[in-house]
Amino acid sequence: MKVKSAIFVTALVAMILVLTSCSFITGGATAGDACSPLEGSAKDNCYFESQQCSKVKNTQFRDSCVAELAKQKDDIKVCDLIVTGKTMGFCQQQIAVQQDNFELCKEIGDESWQDTCYHKIATARNDVDKCSYITDFDLNLNCVKKVAIATHDVELCDRLSKQNKAECLFKIATETLDSAVCAGFTDDKLNAASCYLKVAKLSDNKAICNKISIKDIKDTCIAYFNQKTAALSS
Repeated sequence: MKVKSAIFVTALVAMILVLTSCSFITGGATAGDACSPLEGSAKDNCYFESQQCSKVKNTQFRDSCVAELAKQKDDIKVCDLIVTGKTMGFCQQQIAVQQDNFELCKEIGDESWQDTCYHKIATARNDVDKCSYITDFDLNLNCVKKVAIATHDVELCDRLSKQNKAECLFKIATETLDSAVCAGFTDDKLNAASCYLKVAKLSDNKAICNKISIKDIKDTCIAYFNQKTAALSS
């Protein structure tokens, strides 16, 4: 009698574990007969919406379902249930970013999603040192530029390519209304002049016009303020 009771208890425990496992991958929701009568993508979409990922037939769609489930559970281990490498990388990076966990980025196998992970956390923290982990050249520069602009760090702009540096300096100058930033265009008189003109107008400071080295733009700057003064006095 005791043996039968032990067997019954063991079987019951095993059943509970199976049910728990199934609930884990389905998110605990049950679609029941609401999805089973449907066919093809309609059925997959129904199971996706109800988070019964294990019942989704299309592999990519099922992986996307698991990725969404992992995000909701905030559990990177759920990503291990994904079959395709790209989707697994996407899944892992979204959890890492959601948890603001830079170390998790290092565990991502897909290089592009790993770079995305590094980029998102580095820019969210405004931590330029984290940008150095990004292997993609353009994404690395974008990371540095975003941190430079967010922190108004002009020196970081010097690390960038000519075009990116110009955008970086111009953005900081117009956000801070600091004409001294325009002096960073050391070998680009046209951008420097445009920068001074913009800051002069935004800060309503005619004196900045005198810093413009290109005559036509300087005259345009002075004319702008003269016309403004004339309009106010009339």
